[in-house]
Amino acid sequence: MLIKKGFQLILKSVLLFFVFVILYLLLAFLFSRITIEKESNTSEDIQIFIKTNGVHTDIVVPIKSELYDWSKELKFENTISKDSNFNYVAMGWGDKGFYLETPEWKDLKASVAFKAAFGLSTSAIHTTFYKQLKENETCKKIKISNTNYK
Repeated sequence: MLIKKGFQLILKSVLLFFVFVILYLLLAFLFSRITIEKESNTSEDIQIFIKTNGVHTDIVVPIKSELYDWSKELKFENTISKDSNFNYVAMGWGDKGFYLETPEWKDLKASVAFKAAFGLSTSAIHTTFYKQLKENETCKKIKISNTNYK
């Protein structure tokens, strides 16, 4: 009797797992089919960048735009150079251990990945200032319409 109940529990668990996976894939397929109307480019578009080194990804925004002035939050005097001629700020957020201990995928350790995946360690936000950026394979430009945020 105990073996039968154990087998039923294992069977229900496996079935539940497969139902979850199928539901996830179905929802991913359905939600990817939702379309939105694109607005035409206006002079109010803000250009941001997505920058990556293959492991870590940063969002790069203009320090000053019509939408927001990051220089009020991120003080140049807190940088090593104290230079105030920067035009962009890159921000990345994630697991502190993963960021510090995994500069490349070959450096990834199972313990670091486990802690990062399950939120078992501290997180970190890092910023990098840039005077200029060029779009290339590691830095992609995206336009965001400012009219949606007014």
